[in-house]
Amino acid sequence: MKRRTKALLPVAAAMAMLLSPVPAHPRVIDGVVALVNDDPITFSEIREEVAGVLGMPVGDADALLREQRDAAAVLRWIDGLVEASLVRAELKKKGQPVSEKDVDRVIDNLRKANAVDEAQFAEMLSREGLTLPAFRRRVRLQLERGAIIRELKHKEVNVTEDEVRDHFRENAERFLVGDEVRVEAMFFPLAPGTGGEDPAVRARYAARQASEAVRQGRPLSDGLEAARLTFPDVQLIAGEFVPSEDLLPEMRREIGRLRSGERSEPFFAGEGLYIVRVLERRGGKAREFAEVKASLAEELADLRSERALADILVELKKSASIDVRL
Repeated sequence: MKRRTKALLPVAAAMAMLLSPVPAHPRVIDGVVALVNDDPITFSEIREEVAGVLGMPVGDADALLREQRDAAAVLRWIDGLVEASLVRAELKKKGQPVSEKDVDRVIDNLRKANAVDEAQFAEMLSREGLTLPAFRRRVRLQLERGAIIRELKHKEVNVTEDEVRDHFRENAERFLVGDEVRVEAMFFPLAPGTGGEDPAVRARYAARQASEAVRQGRPLSDGLEAARLTFPDVQLIAGEFVPSEDLLPEMRREIGRLRSGERSEPFFAGEGLYIVRVLERRGGKAREFAEVKASLAEELADLRSERALADILVELKKSASIDVRL
């Protein structure tokens, strides 16, 4: 990969500079943050991506980016768009681009599955902090990633029943009935905001900051300071053993995806947003393999797809010219 990253400026100053137009490329309207094989990624694209992922207006995303003091956090947003650009270009080269009709088809199927019209579907997305354009971008990204995996690594993601059964044995603690679990949780209480501000917006952003701070199995307490910079009311809860069946349904579902020592991505439950880490389990009776076989097969295929995509991106970056301009 021919990657050139210019010296980092303080992020707020760098973002301000990015608003200056760069007339060398016909697509540039606000400032280039990266060139991927001469294809520009602009500041407005990052702003829209942040707004879509965090469920906030574009103006608020702009303000959050300008407030961001951690250059590495901004670079992670850029890297996601760089990867999407590389995948899109590779699919186009192979004659397998994802079209707007492909995206429309997925969204239409989702609407029909939920028996809602377009207005009701937009309202459903709004409750999840998403606009329709942001959701379309998310659908396109997933379709493109699936397409590039099928094109380059399809044999590596297939799973056999024996492999699924092995996966079941390795994750046996996740499939207990009547067990007790002890967790630590980062809790972002969502009291009504003032001045029309949606507290879920700040909670999502703070939870993302916390998640980035607790990578590689570190305790949630390590992410508390990062979260408090954006969401001062965040709480760290370390409880005793409780029956899994007594937990909120959303929390029970997320914990069911985790082995001891693993943590969840941020999720909403009850009156707030949570990040949960399973500390230990005890008791309980194992489920039958047949009960979870189908969902585990899908889970294992997804895990292999993630690894396959990571390998593809490594190879694409090796041969790419990537110039990050922060």
